[in-house]
Amino acid sequence: MSQENVEIVLQSFRAFEAKDFEAIARMWHPNGRTTAPEGWPEPGPFEGRDAIVRQFRRLASDMGQQHLREVEIVAATDDWVVAAFLWEVRGAGSGAAVATKLAGAYRVRDGKLVEAHFRWTPEEALEAAGLSE
Repeated sequence: MSQENVEIVLQSFRAFEAKDFEAIARMWHPNGRTTAPEGWPEPGPFEGRDAIVRQFRRLASDMGQQHLREVEIVAATDDWVVAAFLWEVRGAGSGAAVATKLAGAYRVRDGKLVEAHFRWTPEEALEAAGLSE
């Protein structure tokens, strides 16, 4: 089951990169929830599929281009997938390029994303998933 969940998380990465918000909406449970890393301008939490998709749309509206690179699956259990990645962004208006290392803890249930907690480090993401030692 965890390999299926890994694929769901990777599909969500591809959909976000492609700005395919309809696909993102189909992947999320109606009562999904996300949180942002400490210090993020819009920390949330974002409650419900509509709020999550709205936040992803808002983030994408600021970007001209974006890529998720160096994706590494840090942990995969029955419910949780923790991934670390490099998020490369080029501002839509400014053209400024930024690369940020992030990690996410994604809980998958019955083929749907139900939680995602974005953090600055894989260790923080593992903690958010309750998987830290």
